[in-house]
Amino acid sequence: MPGTMVLLLVGISVIGGFVGLIFESGSIAIIDQLQKPYIRSVIQFTLWQAALSTSLSLLFAFPLARALHRRPHFFGRSILLRLTSISLIVPTMVAIIGIVGVHGRSGLVNDFLGVLGFPRQDYLYGLNGILIAHLFFNVPLVTRLFLNGLMEIPQHQWRLASHLGVTGFNLVSRVEWPVIRGLIPGAAGIVFLLCFTSFAIVLALGGGPQSTTLEVAIYQALRFDFNLSTAVSLSLIQIVLCVALGFVFFSSSNGVKLQSEHRPGFYRPDGDSIDSASSVPGLIVPRLLDIAVILIATLFLLSPFLAVVLKVLHGKGFAILAHSGFLKALETSVLIAFVAGTIATVFALVIAQMVATLRLNTRYQSVAVIPELVGMMALIMPPITLGTGLFLLFRSTTDISTLGPALVVGINVLFILPFALRILIPPVHQQKQRFDRLSQGLGMSGLNQWRWVFWPGLRKPLGYALAVTTTLSIGDMGVIALFGTDNLSTLPLLIYRLLGNYRLDQAAVVAVVLCLLCLIIFVIIERFIGGKEGHYNAKT
Repeated sequence: MPGTMVLLLVGISVIGGFVGLIFESGSIAIIDQLQKPYIRSVIQFTLWQAALSTSLSLLFAFPLARALHRRPHFFGRSILLRLTSISLIVPTMVAIIGIVGVHGRSGLVNDFLGVLGFPRQDYLYGLNGILIAHLFFNVPLVTRLFLNGLMEIPQHQWRLASHLGVTGFNLVSRVEWPVIRGLIPGAAGIVFLLCFTSFAIVLALGGGPQSTTLEVAIYQALRFDFNLSTAVSLSLIQIVLCVALGFVFFSSSNGVKLQSEHRPGFYRPDGDSIDSASSVPGLIVPRLLDIAVILIATLFLLSPFLAVVLKVLHGKGFAILAHSGFLKALETSVLIAFVAGTIATVFALVIAQMVATLRLNTRYQSVAVIPELVGMMALIMPPITLGTGLFLLFRSTTDISTLGPALVVGINVLFILPFALRILIPPVHQQKQRFDRLSQGLGMSGLNQWRWVFWPGLRKPLGYALAVTTTLSIGDMGVIALFGTDNLSTLPLLIYRLLGNYRLDQAAVVAVVLCLLCLIIFVIIERFIGGKEGHYNAKT
């Protein structure tokens, strides 16, 4: 019963957003809207920037993955691998602050050009800035996917290639490419959809109407122009394209693996491995190329953080910490994050228990996947699109300014719920499989069963799930941009407003506070809920 109620609530929320769009579109001719040059240009630019970002991410990630695979032993490798999780850790607005600090007109790159005697360049805003930000987030993700694919290549293939003298391009085409080729559809699908629905990056770095995506156009049509016909048309178009693109990419995907490790005795003939001859002259050039690739990637990933730190060290932005707007945004961010994270974790636990119960019952195993799919329904609708639909659904019956906080929390719950489900379903199923019959045989049920049987085994994954969902929620810049007001503001929204007012020093201070807040909250929740024995090692 609890699982059914949660699934109904999730389903009604997502379907309600879709119904709001459909009802409003009853008086709108979608085909006529598609004939408008503005809408066509927005669709074309959205597809173009996503395709370009995806292609560049795949192109740059492959040599970096090969370099990391060929050089398994160098100083700082573990740190660089941790940076490959950057897309899920760093709040988007914090990364944007750093990118502006590196590539903006007053950034580190232009400072370096000035030292060399070259004029300052304006290249950040527009398509260039969007691509730089997307590469910052997506290259590490694709690198991790490709690297773990290379780690799965059996050792006997490397030894056979070495025995046959296969090197250079032949080594890539015969040994590595068959594995990478199978990973490309899934990796490309993930990156393309992330770029296709990108909001904060395009909003901050787009630079004007010529660089507007569907997500930003929906926001502008509803927030500034209150043009419902355009907002609804773009929302429906985005849903259709997201579903179609997801089907195209993932129907040919073999899946992706985010975690893997080098096995003992790892060997490849052209790398620094335990059996390779490091003094062989033919390996010098590949080694130098790998070093160059790793250094460039490290500089690209770390320079935005360095720029943020340098801005903070100037000491000109600390006045924002005493401003009432900052304190209010800090309080709102923490409150929304904890409420959304707690609700999402409880919902995920209830759904996970339902899935595990169905899997253990031979009569209902075939339908066990349905609750999980319902819990992930929000993935088919980007936050701005779902927020638009719910706004249209409630605007005639409710004061939307009063409903704003509830919508922000609710939509946050829907979009962090899939992360919690991925974390909790495996351990809940394992616990039910091991102890459910035993506890029933002992006559244990309810709170006693939960306290003595399930809690010890689920404590760590629950702490990890709550930490992840709370951290993701506190850094969200999606739906708060649509419903945010002077009285309802979060730290990411405050950073965006400070950037818009060219107060980069203050924005950098808020960005550092946001990063520290995410780290502190994550550690406290994971240790408080999960216990002191260590962190939970989740495999996604």
